Amino acid sequence: MSGSRTLWRAALLAAVAVVGVAGTSIPASATPSLQVIADHLKNPRKITVQWNGTILVAEAGEGLPGCAAGQTCAAPTGAVYRVQGTSQGRVVTGLPSAATISTTPGSPVQAMGPVQVFPDYYNGGYTVINGYDGTTGTRAALGADGAKLGTIERTSDGSVVADLTAYETQFSPDGRGPESNPYGFAPSGSDWLAIDAAGNDVVKVSGSTLSTRALLPDNQTANGPVQSVPTAIVPGQNGTYYIADMGGMQPGASRIWKLTPGQQPQVLASGLTNLIDLTTDNSGNLVALSLTTGFGANGPLPGALFRVDPCSGAVNEIPSGGLLNMPTGVAVGPQGQIYISNNGSTTDGQLVRLRS
Repeated sequence: MSGSRTLWRAALLAAVAVVGVAGTSIPASATPSLQVIADHLKNPRKITVQWNGTILVAEAGEGLPGCAAGQTCAAPTGAVYRVQGTSQGRVVTGLPSAATISTTPGSPVQAMGPVQVFPDYYNGGYTVINGYDGTTGTRAALGADGAKLGTIERTSDGSVVADLTAYETQFSPDGRGPESNPYGFAPSGSDWLAIDAAGNDVVKVSGSTLSTRALLPDNQTANGPVQSVPTAIVPGQNGTYYIADMGGMQPGASRIWKLTPGQQPQVLASGLTNLIDLTTDNSGNLVALSLTTGFGANGPLPGALFRVDPCSGAVNEIPSGGLLNMPTGVAVGPQGQIYISNNGSTTDGQLVRLRS
């Protein structure tokens, strides 16, 4: 699992030098173009669009403002941001967040915290999965403000639905040693299926019981095996789920998996790069988001969007004009609108709509 952590952090660190400037200017006349829906978001992650068009964005926060350079500090700066008609703003604050402050002055603050959110129609409020790259030991070192990192949390009463970090620390299902980085989840009836980017697995959460639903094997590339590093899960038809993986940050090593009831995951599409999120459109196609299509001399290249046929696995790029700068989330609205979390590895992130 330690390889997953190293690759994940390497990607984010590579972005630090340029993420504060690249992609922040949106040309008014460009085709495609981006319409800014909300800005000044603190490390925005995945997006949920409800049936009525309400948009929810998980904000990983900024850790502890004033934390010393080189230190990792936790604070309740994570949030849920909502856009509902003409009203927008944070509807939940005080969620856990941790960040390691760069020793380079002026560098963006990249945080671990809320990654994805769903409305909780039964209890009120929301259900949030909080990311955290580490173990129960490293989490405990952050103090009380970090206690709910790496968990699924119910905002109505602050209760922990599942402690994914504790599960991975205790059992390490992939056998590589304890490390966890919960990075997405999806409803499965009254249960949840969560993916762990460092654990390389899919975990079923049923009440207070956690179990391993599937392991995602390494990708055997020309440069040797790379860990899968799953980053997104989305439901399809008839109990099927689709999972995106990052594939060790190597070009062409990302895959999309199809997980059908009673079966082990099968590769649906391959040859993609650095997939960070996955959703479905109104025709049942998959829409996959690439964090970056590669790394150049000046840092990460723009991200990209792809439409994937859920039956054949055929992949077609959705033009985005090179405007996606370290995007971290994608969702499709009721009328087919494509929403993206852009500049996602900073405290000056944006929720944008892609127009083409």
